[in-house]
Order: sequence, then structure tokens, then C-alpha cells
Amino acid sequence: MLVQILLEYQQDFQEWECIVAGCLQLLEDSEVRVREAISNCTRLLAEQHRAQVIQSMQDPILQSIERNWDRTVPDAATRSSEAPAAELIEDVLSNSYQRRVPGSGDMRHGSEGWHALETSCKALQGLIQGARQAYQPYFDDPVQQRLWRCLYHPNRFIRETGYEICGDLCSIFAGQPLESWGKDLAVKLQDGLSENWSQVRLAACHAARALLSSCTDSFREQLLPLLLPQLCFNRWHESDGVRLYSQATWQQALQGNGPLWLARCLPQCMQVLQYYEAQARTNNNRGREAACHCMAELVRKMQPDAILPYLNHILKALVSAFRDDSWPVRDGACLATASCVLTFPEQCRGELPLLYPLWIRQLDDNVWSVRAHAAMALADVVRAYQQDALDVVLPHLRQALPKAEQQPASTAVQDPNRPTPPGVVVVPIIAPQPHTDTTALFQSSGLIRNKAALTAIGDSCGCMEYGYTRPRQAWEASDGAVYLLRHLTEVVPQQTLEFLPVLARIACLNHFPQARNLQETIWKQLRGIMHALGKRTFKQYLELFIDPVFDSLTSGQQTTAAAAGEFIGQVRDLLGPNIWAGRLTHEQQQAQASSPHMPPPSGKYARVATHSTSTPASHTPANSLARMSI
Repeated sequence: MLVQILLEYQQDFQEWECIVAGCLQLLEDSEVRVREAISNCTRLLAEQHRAQVIQSMQDPILQSIERNWDRTVPDAATRSSEAPAAELIEDVLSNSYQRRVPGSGDMRHGSEGWHALETSCKALQGLIQGARQAYQPYFDDPVQQRLWRCLYHPNRFIRETGYEICGDLCSIFAGQPLESWGKDLAVKLQDGLSENWSQVRLAACHAARALLSSCTDSFREQLLPLLLPQLCFNRWHESDGVRLYSQATWQQALQGNGPLWLARCLPQCMQVLQYYEAQARTNNNRGREAACHCMAELVRKMQPDAILPYLNHILKALVSAFRDDSWPVRDGACLATASCVLTFPEQCRGELPLLYPLWIRQLDDNVWSVRAHAAMALADVVRAYQQDALDVVLPHLRQALPKAEQQPASTAVQDPNRPTPPGVVVVPIIAPQPHTDTTALFQSSGLIRNKAALTAIGDSCGCMEYGYTRPRQAWEASDGAVYLLRHLTEVVPQQTLEFLPVLARIACLNHFPQARNLQETIWKQLRGIMHALGKRTFKQYLELFIDPVFDSLTSGQQTTAAAAGEFIGQVRDLLGPNIWAGRLTHEQQQAQASSPHMPPPSGKYARVATHSTSTPASHTPANSLARMSI
């Protein structure tokens, strides 16, 4: 630390060669904090003495990288291959029954065992950052090949540092010099921008922006087709840092002409789709979800003539994602297929027998957002096919909306083969297998009883359902039907009037624990239904909902009462406070006046709240003080 302060504040320090020697001596020190300080010292030395420091330090740093490139093997795990057979048998038996030691064998972390490799790479990065343009003559082919190797190292921290170095080099070689190796870097960035580790992917995003912003305009046009699929995909990445940074890079590099650039790269459009399809099959469920969003965006924003030849590939990938084990992936595929149908109705007509069951099955999913998005998707289908789609959707709506009446009063059904937290219900969807010795580990963990459920999905990222799902409840089918009714009202309002009495009937249900959740959905969606039908039409059915909505307002369930209060406030503002009050009983008027969930009147009735609830201005102490001060 003292050396760093000395180098930073005393620019003419003459003993810098001694500091260089000390840095090289401590380059592979056993303490990681010492090695990290060396990279900072290296940067400060290179800023002051540039070429002299590069000549003195680059070769030892590169030699340190080569020495630590391969993973070290703990002494306890090494054994001569020429050991006698008796010793080998003894080792096998002892390894089979002894406790695994963390840091060795299978218990070793994936980033452990490379000693000073990462910090030596950081020292090289400090050398490059400090020397800046003076480093150009020293970036020869051997250094470049070592850097390319770092981008594919099994340790993710080495890969991350490698991409950071690439970003620094791009700014140093800005302009014409970058063209000598910029295209090779763009090819390497294709893998970095597809990394499973978000930190590595973000470092590659930094390098990609540095590359595109440092090259000439003509060279950028050569690089963009290589990086376009990854840049477009990362705008939907799960990591906030990667997503926001990629969105800014997309705007900066393409200057708002993303669709035009995709059209210009039409010969590579199949390459873009192939990348999306590959990401839709990746082991990361959030990557598969992002792939669905990207394909939907491609369908919505590109010219139809450009996408039409590849529509079958898109639909095939989306239908496969529609059957995914992860519900966010199914959710994204549901919306994406609806976008395809809305944009290409005639071309997708042949896929409807396959898609209708998938959309309808989403309507009673365990997750409320999946049900809501399935309703949006089916509304888009009705927009595309009108009466043909209504002939399929309306019968399901008639069947699903009143299903909550069949909901049992108690739903505490517990799977005896799997311990779960209170309130969670699971059943196996894969037939149980006989217990063997190999399943004991899974049984003892308390996480999964059926090993076949794990092997059925192959190598998982840990975000799958593992062969278990909660049984779908009858009230969830009604909940999904409420979402569907709201969105259909926006498309074909007259076709949905017959369902309003049924909706009022299920709003009165309270015989099962989740009734308040269903009522919350009803009051939230009924606002949209009311505005879609209009004041004149909705007033004919308003009387059916007054008693159940006030029951929800006084239920004591906060979210349900808040949704009921918002609905009552909108009806009051639509009819007028006086007309609305004339429809209420004395008890309902008191409940409305005392409820903390009631919003104040808005719009043209906002002044009514001021005159009725506030103290006259002339009698308020604040105004009296104001007059005195004047």
C-alpha cells in the first residue's frame, strides 16, 4: 500500500526498478491480497515508465501464467501409477469408505486449484491499462494466442479477466490497427456473449461494446453480422446488468436501426434463428425463456416477408418450449406463439389443433401470471380468427368459469413420499421406482424421493420441476377464466355478456381457503370489463356485484379489500358519487366511508371529496396563521 501511494503521488521516484523486482518476487505469493496489490502496482509503474516496465515485467508475468495454467493436484490425491497392487487395492477401499475432504477430489470447487493464475492475469491487465498505446508493439502473436486461450479456460474467473483485457486492448488499438485481429476477437466473443455465468457474459458485453465503438464504420459493418444474434439475445437476459448494458450497446451500435440491420443481414437470418433455437435448448431455464421472447420480438418487429420463410422453424422451437418443465419458459412460449398467430394467421392455421390444447392448459396453471398470459394469448387468437376461434374458446369459458363451485372446502392433500413446507401440495408425475442403494442419498436429503424424476430430465440447471407438480385446483380454472373473460371483452364485448351473472355468482363463494384470492382477481379484472363494455351496458349488471364486492371490502384480507376498494372507487367515479350512493344500503355506505382501502374521488368528482371531507378553509389553523403572517 505504501508503494502504491508513493508511485501515485511522487512521479519522479527513481527507485522504481527496485519496486519492479519486488513485484516480480511477490507475483506468486501465498497471500491473495498481496498478489492483488501487485496488479495495482504494475498499472502505476506502467503509467510512469511504460516501455521500460513492459520489457521488465511482461515475460515474467507470461511465464507465471504458463506455470499456473494447469490445475494443481493435492498431494493426498496423487499416487504413483507404479505402486504395488496391494497398495492400489488398499487405496480403493479407503477412498470408498473414508469421508470426502473439501478441496480435493469431487469435493473441489470448480474455481479452485490454479493458485496465482488469476492474479497473474490481473497483473498483465494492469500492465496493459497503465501502458495504453505504448503497449501496441508488444502485443505480438504469442501474447495474442495466450489471451485467446484465457477466453476458453475452465476457470470462469480467468475467462472474465480475459474478456476484460480484450476490452482494454480494443480501446488501445482503436481505429485501423484494430482490423488486424478484431474479427478474430468477434468470433471469440460469440462464445463469451453466450456464457452461462452472468459475470463472464457481462465482461464479454463490455469487450463487445469496446470493439464496436473503437473500430471504423466500414469494419463495424463486417463485425455486426457476427455479433448480431448474441447482442439481440442479451437484451432479454435475466441478469439486470447484462440486459441493461446490452440494450444500451444495441442502441449505441445500431443507432435505433436494429430491425433494419436484421433485414440487411437476411442471408445470416437463419444463423440468428439457429442461435435462438440453440438457446431455447440450453440447460439454463432463463436462457430458454429469453429465447422465446427473442423469437416473438423477431416476428413482431421484422418485416413479414423476411420472416415468412423461417416461420416453421420458429413455430417448431416455440412448440417445443411450450412443453418445457419450467413454467417461465412455457409462459414465454405461450405469448410468442400468440404473436406468430396474430402476425401470420393464415400460415399458422394448420398449427392450431396443436396449439389450442397448449394455450387452454395454461389457463388453469398453478401460477397466476401464467394464467393471465394464457388469457392474453387466446384473446390475440380471437383477434386473428374471430368466429373460428370463438367456437373453441367460448365453450371452454362456459365450462371453466363456474368450476370454483366444485372446489372442495379443504385442499390439504399431502404426498406421503415427499416432505414439504406447510401449505405446499405435490404429487409425483413419474411412476415411482423401487428403492435401491443409489437412491438413499436422494431420500435422506428430503428434497426428492424418486431418482427417476431426476434422471428423466438429464443434466439440469436446478430450475426444473424434477418430476413433481402440484395438482391443479378447480378454483384456478375459474381464475384463469376470469382473465380470459376480461380480455375477450376487449375484443368481442357483446359475446361476453352471458358470463357476467356467472361471474357474480362465483364472486360470492367463500367456502374454500383460496376464495379471497379468486375474489381479488375478479375485482381487478372487472375494472377492465366495465370500461370495455361501457357505462350504459355495465349498469344493467352492476346490481349483481354490489353485495359480493362489499363483502370483500370488509373481509379483512388486505389485498382482496384493496382490489374491492379500487373497483368501488372506479364505479363511483363512473356513475357519480350521489347516484352510486343511492344504490347502497346504509351499512354499505358506512363500510365505504370507513374503509382505508377506498380511494378518493377522481376526475370531475375530485372536488366533491374536498368539500365533503375537509374542514372549511376559513376555519383551519394553518390558514389563520397564514392570514396573520400576511
